[in-house]
Amino acid sequence: MSKNLHIELGDKYVVTGSTHDLILNEKRIIKDGKNAGQETLARLGYYNKFEHLVKELCHREILQSEAQSLEELRDYIFALGEKLSKAVEL
Repeated sequence: MSKNLHIELGDKYVVTGSTHDLILNEKRIIKDGKNAGQETLARLGYYNKFEHLVKELCHREILQSEAQSLEELRDYIFALGEKLSKAVEL
């Protein structure tokens, strides 16, 4: 029996999955109820190829960036690539 995939991508995202799919999850803190304060994973999307997951992750991060110029956006994308490489130990 194989283990399910679980890759932490920094402090914000987790990639999970099985033999047939990849799931991009965002770490969130439960705000209400008996589990308030506990961390949970919110599914952001299902992917059949790792490169599709990475493209979506980059797209989300770029849209959330505070870049005000192409140079700042370039630097942000470069830093994001470095962070992803470290997370998956490439």
